[in-house]
Amino acid sequence: FDHVYVYDNSDTSLSNNTLAAVTDMFPKERVSRVPWPHRVCNNNRPMHSNPGERSSQYAAEASCRARYGPDTTWMASLDVDEYLIPTGMWKNLRDWLHHVTANEKDTHILSFFQTRALPNVDA
Repeated sequence: FDHVYVYDNSDTSLSNNTLAAVTDMFPKERVSRVPWPHRVCNNNRPMHSNPGERSSQYAAEASCRARYGPDTTWMASLDVDEYLIPTGMWKNLRDWLHHVTANEKDTHILSFFQTRALPNVDA
């Protein structure tokens, strides 16, 4: 990735910890920490007796797309416990994305299959 935006909602817990100590380990031109003090957001279902609540992750992702989307070709939204591993003929994500950009003109959103699996480690 050329740049990583970390939406940090750790201030919403009872502790005063943030991810600043982690993001400060990287150059500012590569990693930006965005304080995100929201824990939940309203689903905003008009005229419904229970509008419900959901994680503010959806609002954070929308904020990221609105703020930084116009300046990027590709954007990924990942939780800290999620990661992408190139497989098959792909050795890195950059080459794969260049291929997709050049050969899949109508592709605007990519979805990935998820699996709970242990990594295949060659012995």
